Amino acid sequence: MYSVRQITDAIFIGLAPVIIAMSQHKQSERSDGSEDMIERLGDIRRSALKGLRAVGGEGNTTEIRQAVETETGTKIPVGSTQYHFRWLESEGLIVEVDREEVNHGGQNAIVWGLTEDGQQLLEEIDALEDRGDRPQTLEGLNDRIDELEQEVEDLRENIRLTFENDLPAVVEELVENELQDREEGMS
Repeated sequence: MYSVRQITDAIFIGLAPVIIAMSQHKQSERSDGSEDMIERLGDIRRSALKGLRAVGGEGNTTEIRQAVETETGTKIPVGSTQYHFRWLESEGLIVEVDREEVNHGGQNAIVWGLTEDGQQLLEEIDALEDRGDRPQTLEGLNDRIDELEQEVEDLRENIRLTFENDLPAVVEELVENELQDREEGMS
């Protein structure tokens, strides 16, 4: 008969590869590129990160929600706030720093802090959003289209002039090479 310890050890040994694989899978989810992380964030969690930065990198949930609304005009739904913040925490972007007493007599408010990973991701988001070549308004988009159309037209003109000036020399060289190849083939 087997002891409980022997059975437990056998189960652990059998499950160890599965546990390791699951752990590596979770780590690989987090170490995928920042572009994928930005996509998985979605608007609400991205806004929450920006709100946390706006309150100085550390603040309670209510302060962050208010900052999000002020900074971005987005409202984080009260019912899903904890879900979104816990998701950000599980991804290592924010961390629960403290709990502080609130005046309304409910549970103590959670104080969140922005991690280095969270700050770095925000910088990458800022870089993507603040690209100077991307128009921010419809008028800017129309202006950019006009610029690109002019650039295409200029390139077409350059190509035309190049061929117009160099075409006779290119054709002459091709004809000479072809004649030379034919002469060598006849010999």
